[in-house]
Amino acid sequence: MKKERIAQSKVTRRNQITIPKQVQDKLGKIKEGDYILFYEENNQIWIKKGELVEASNIR
Repeated sequence: MKKERIAQSKVTRRNQITIPKQVQDKLGKIKEGDYILFYEENNQIWIKKGELVEASNIR
């Protein structure tokens, strides 16, 4: 799999970042209140737009 950096974002003093427009376009329309999920696999972090599922609802 070829790695291609599509954007970058700088961390603020409050440890926050802005999701760059290029990333928003690839994830689909992102609006206030949407969840961005973070996954770890093989020492890499992946992001995905999604919904938060409470642990008590997972069976």
